[in-house]
Amino acid sequence: MYVYADKNLNWRSTHPSSTCCKKLIGLAAMLVATIFPSASLSAQEIDSANAQRVAERPNAGGASTEVTVNVYLIDIDEIDDVSKRFNVDVFVNIAWQDPRLALPETKQDGQIRLFPMSAVWNPRGMIVNDRGLSPKLPLVVNVDAQGNVVYRQRFSGELAVDLDLKDFPFDTQYLPIDVISYQYSPDEVRFSPNSTIAADVEAFSVEGWSFSLLEPNFGEFSVPAAGVVRPRMTFVIEAQRNAQYYLVTMFLPMSLIVFMSWTAFWIQPNVVPPRIAISTASIFSLIAFGFSIRLSLPRVSYVTRADLFVIGCTLLVFLALGAAVIGSRWASADKLEQAIRLNAITRWVYVALFFAVAAAAVTI
Repeated sequence: MYVYADKNLNWRSTHPSSTCCKKLIGLAAMLVATIFPSASLSAQEIDSANAQRVAERPNAGGASTEVTVNVYLIDIDEIDDVSKRFNVDVFVNIAWQDPRLALPETKQDGQIRLFPMSAVWNPRGMIVNDRGLSPKLPLVVNVDAQGNVVYRQRFSGELAVDLDLKDFPFDTQYLPIDVISYQYSPDEVRFSPNSTIAADVEAFSVEGWSFSLLEPNFGEFSVPAAGVVRPRMTFVIEAQRNAQYYLVTMFLPMSLIVFMSWTAFWIQPNVVPPRIAISTASIFSLIAFGFSIRLSLPRVSYVTRADLFVIGCTLLVFLALGAAVIGSRWASADKLEQAIRLNAITRWVYVALFFAVAAAAVTI
């Protein structure tokens, strides 16, 4: 090997291998320039494939994807008649199949894979009457070797319900959990008839109700103005109110006030002060009690059974006051016999009217 320095003090080699080294370096540079663009292109293709797999449903353009929803209702802890809400604690199991996530047969060892929800396609489910549900578990899915996907989640919070309170407090309500796919049409996603709801209804913490579970209803959710139609499935809980609380706290005190007013008819018409005192005291008691019970009654625009009973009792108490005033006036005007006759008639008519009001409130 011969090494020399030129006049610019640049050392040069005259060894034959130097030329070979230069060629190798050039070849390496060409390989790097060739390999890295290919690697970048390959990564872009993978990302594009993943994005398409997330955006498009399985078998896009073909048969609809079947989604099975199984619900376990852990608890109902409140039903609010005034705000028309009910609080639930519920566990949801949603399953579908995505063949694109299946493994080759040589790798199907039974292992369950875990993916973020955002990394796989999902049916874009939504609870229509959600008014504050919050998820408690991570947003992940389990995928088996055959591409069966399962999403498990626990929700708790408020759901809206359109309560029909005409029969209150002898009413039966239907509490829905209304599930739709907000993105896909019925031709793209369908809910499986094998979807179920289960619960230990005796363990619910809300008081004053008896519960039973009904079969899911299948239909469509539509917005005619926007021309939108979506698949829909509704789980329904039947809730029958126990009226005993209202019988004790509202019907019984109201009845006692009515019969307190009735005692005025057992006093002679010419004994004016006690008759008027009993009637006015009954009215004041009724007004005060009415204010207190209205706070716990639903605010609706129609008349409920409870309203019918309260209105009927109010009219009876004012009727007793009117009859007491008329009888006392007749007694003061030398019409004692007529006043006594009026007293005797109204005494029993009053009782008959009260039972008519009670029967109407309970049976009509």
